[in-house]
Amino acid sequence: MPPQRIHRAQRVRGVVPLNRSERHVKGAGWHKRGYCAEGEMWINIKEGGYGEVPGFDINENATPVELVNDVASVQRRMEYYPERPGWTFDIFFRRKSLIEMLDEFREEGRAEEDDLVRDFFDGGETVYFKVYDSQGRERVYSGLGWGYHGR
Repeated sequence: MPPQRIHRAQRVRGVVPLNRSERHVKGAGWHKRGYCAEGEMWINIKEGGYGEVPGFDINENATPVELVNDVASVQRRMEYYPERPGWTFDIFFRRKSLIEMLDEFREEGRAEEDDLVRDFFDGGETVYFKVYDSQGRERVYSGLGWGYHGR
C-alpha cells in the first residue's frame, strides 16, 4: 500500500499541469515541513540510516518517477552509490519502497502523470536511500569502505 497522501490533488486524473508550480508557502521555515518557494520543495536524502543528510529541491508538480530519478542522480555523485555488479538500491518513504510503489502503479495501469510529488510530500520530508548487495543484504558505507548494517 502506498504512503498515505498528505492532501488530495484537486485536478482531473491524467491531466498534467502545463507549467511548473510557482507557489510560495512559508510552512515551518526554510527547508522545513510545508515550505515551498516558487513551487520548489526540499527533500532530504538519508543514506541507509547513517551519515550525512543531503537533499535537493524538486518542483511540486513533478511526478514520483522524476523524484526517484533525481534521488538516484544525487546519489550517483556521492561515494554512497552501488557501483559493484549485482548491487542494487532502493528508496523508502514512510517505510514504503518508492520503487515498488511505482511498480504497483504501473501494474494498476495508472499513467505516470496521474500522481504528483505534492500528492505524497509536503516538503522537508526525508527519503531513505538503501544499498543492497547481490545476496540482498543491506550494506552501509562508512567512509572507509562497505560494511553490513549493524542490527
